Amino acid sequence: MKHFRFVIAFVIFLVSLNLGPLENFISLNDLLRENRVYYFEKNSTPVSGPVKTFWNNGYVENTGTLLNGLKQDSWEYFHDNGKLRAKGSYIKGERNGNWLTFFNNGNMRSKEEYEEGIKSGVWVFYYRSGNIRTEEEYKDGNLEGIWRFYLETGELMENGYQKNGVRDGILEIFDKSGDVIKKETWKMGILTDVELY
Repeated sequence: MKHFRFVIAFVIFLVSLNLGPLENFISLNDLLRENRVYYFEKNSTPVSGPVKTFWNNGYVENTGTLLNGLKQDSWEYFHDNGKLRAKGSYIKGERNGNWLTFFNNGNMRSKEEYEEGIKSGVWVFYYRSGNIRTEEEYKDGNLEGIWRFYLETGELMENGYQKNGVRDGILEIFDKSGDVIKKETWKMGILTDVELY
C-alpha cells in the first residue's frame, strides 16, 4: 500500500510538471479577439502572458505568449489527437520566419516562410503520405520564382516559373520516366507557345 501511494504521488507530480500550474496560463477560449488583438473583455486592456488552451478531450490545443494582446515569440498548435499541427514564431501578431505544419497523422503538411506576416521564400507542400506535392516561391507576398509539381509517387511532373502570381517563362511538363513531353511558353499568365516532344 505504501508503494502504491508513492506511485500515485509520483504520477501526480509528473502530470503537474507536464501541464504546469494551469492557473498561470491564459486560455484563448476565455478571451475576445478584435483585429487580431486579444482582450479579457470589450474595451479592456490587451492581454499579456503565457497561453495554453485545451481541446474538450484534454489535449493541448495551443501554447504561446501574448504581448499587449498580440501573439509573440514561439507558438505551437496541436490537433485534437495530441499531434503537432503547426509551429512557428510571431512578431507583434504577424507570422515571422519558418513555419511548419503537419497532418493529423504526424506527417509534414508544409514548410512556409514569412517576413513580418508576408509570404516569402520557397514554400514546400506535401501529400499526407509525406512526399512532396509542390514547391513554390514567394517574394513580397506574391507567387514569384520557381514552381514545381510532383506526383505522390515522387516523379516531377511540372517545372516552371511564376511572376506576380501567374505563370511566366518556360513550363516543362514531364512523363513518369522523367522525360520532357511538352514545353509551354507563358508571358504573364498567357500561353504563347507549345512545343511537343
